[in-house]
Amino acid sequence: MIYSQPTIFIIFLLCFLIINIVICSLIFRKEKQFEADKMIDIYNPNALKELRAQYNLKANKYSLELSQVARGADHKRFFGKVKLEAFCAIKERIGDIDDGGKYVCNPRAVRKDNCTLISLGLNNAISYDQHIQNVTGGHCRILGADKDPQNITIQEDYERINGQLFVGMIPNEISISSMLKKAERRKVELLKIDIEGGEHEGLEPFIREYRVCQIFIEVHGTPSEHLKMLQTMAKYNFRIFNVEPNPYCANCCEYSLIQDSCMDQYGVYPLVPIVPKVEF
Repeated sequence: MIYSQPTIFIIFLLCFLIINIVICSLIFRKEKQFEADKMIDIYNPNALKELRAQYNLKANKYSLELSQVARGADHKRFFGKVKLEAFCAIKERIGDIDDGGKYVCNPRAVRKDNCTLISLGLNNAISYDQHIQNVTGGHCRILGADKDPQNITIQEDYERINGQLFVGMIPNEISISSMLKKAERRKVELLKIDIEGGEHEGLEPFIREYRVCQIFIEVHGTPSEHLKMLQTMAKYNFRIFNVEPNPYCANCCEYSLIQDSCMDQYGVYPLVPIVPKVEF
């Protein structure tokens, strides 16, 4: 088929626009890295102490501002008020560069003895699961769950990465705790959650019962629902080390958190808790 010059020009223009949209998306993600990452000079031994001192001075102000913007409907403003509560020097993106990937802190520090990883929300896409097994050495058991059965190819691929699949909507049809019991596991190193709103009811019963080191969660909903979810995790001593708004979903944001007791293992430096805690 022979194309006319105007047709070729239009095709070229469309390709140019698509490339620029992708580039702008990536730039948007980079610009949303929060100030704790930008302020740190890792070669300065006092830099982290100085940063924590700065946070100490402003902690009450940061907490108040976060509570105030959570009462409104401006997601972008709310995400901008979320501050890092821990500093991870070795953050690695696991999975897709675009939507679906997660920032994990120092994944090679995962324990080697009978370790467990959990991945909730698959949708026949397991790039995160394959990548995290590769990075951690493949010695962990990975438990994956989705509301629908995965296709035969995914089932076979999951078996090859030492995985075990579960089917059911969390928390109505299956609980995270029941997955761990069926797999005969007692603690979790890394927990990835992308279950389209099921996190609001499904997470707390699990972290109340089981030890989890890191959580990578996409939260959906209003700013007040985001704050409530962050407060739930803060109640169990999880601190935020990465925040990434989803450019394809205005009311969604990815949060990466680490539990206080796991900070030494992963080489994380605690800053100051900012998310206002709620009473048990």
